[in-house]
Amino acid sequence: MLVDITLAKAMASAIAEQSQLPVFDRELDLPQAYRLQHEVSRFRANAEIGGIKAGVTNRKSQEYFQIDHALIGSLYADAKLPNNCKLPYVEGRLIECEAALLVNEEGAPVSIAPAIEFVLPKFARQSEMTASGLIACNLCAESYIVGAWQPWSASFNTAWVTLVCNGARANHAALEEALNGPEEAARWMWQEAGMRGFPLGDQTLFLTGACGRAVPAEIGEYTADYGALGSLSFVVV
Repeated sequence: MLVDITLAKAMASAIAEQSQLPVFDRELDLPQAYRLQHEVSRFRANAEIGGIKAGVTNRKSQEYFQIDHALIGSLYADAKLPNNCKLPYVEGRLIECEAALLVNEEGAPVSIAPAIEFVLPKFARQSEMTASGLIACNLCAESYIVGAWQPWSASFNTAWVTLVCNGARANHAALEEALNGPEEAARWMWQEAGMRGFPLGDQTLFLTGACGRAVPAEIGEYTADYGALGSLSFVVV
């Protein structure tokens, strides 16, 4: 099946405008959905891709979407935000605590950093929130924060993150919850990205998936503490 370029442009426009996705009333298998995703990401990012993200990275979410593996998408280069940033409130936006990796030309992690990803599921119909639907809209990618880099150490596989909003704990999870930890995540993402036609090379950025629950991005002050890995802060206004 050829990619519907009109649909890809409409989806990219909706993502850029943080508005509802257009209806895509067709059944897509995973290879077709990835072909559509690549076109959506190309139009949304003006060909500037900042890295690769993983989604649906734990067994419970995979069972919900009736798949036995995680999914991947692209990070938009112009959607990277600085630490201590301010974001305007957007209805439906979710916060995910993640690990960021830089991998070498063999897919092995060389650096690690704390990361926050903001996702915005805006499906026109709940029935379109399927594995192929998620792939097509680039896993609802919106924006992301990457903290200070540290040299890779296997000890970070067992790190934890605690997200606090206005002084109250909103999430507490192990990095192992996403693809069994950053090291295994890098291995799987490198292999999957190569199979799905994503560009790979030395110093490719990976976000390895949500650890714990996705938290609604309500108005407030947030801090994500990753212990020895560092911390991130942001404000939703």
